[in-house]
Amino acid sequence: MTIKLYTSSNCPSCVTLKGRLEGLGLTGYEEANVNVASNREAVIALGFRGVPVLTRYDSEGNLVGSIIGATGADSAYKEMFA
Repeated sequence: MTIKLYTSSNCPSCVTLKGRLEGLGLTGYEEANVNVASNREAVIALGFRGVPVLTRYDSEGNLVGSIIGATGADSAYKEMFA
């Protein structure tokens, strides 16, 4: 399982979400800034146009879940890491 958090520089929602995740003890993720072209293309390929986007991939690299934004329920974020 791989957790990836797509973010952008100077994104208030991204800062908020990273703080929430840390507060919940959910720190085992890889951050991918969309200012890097390959990360931006990955977010677009997932069908999103904004950040933050939290994604979960299985051991084979297949997407198994995603959450966009920083206002989801704590339980939804915890489930992504379960």
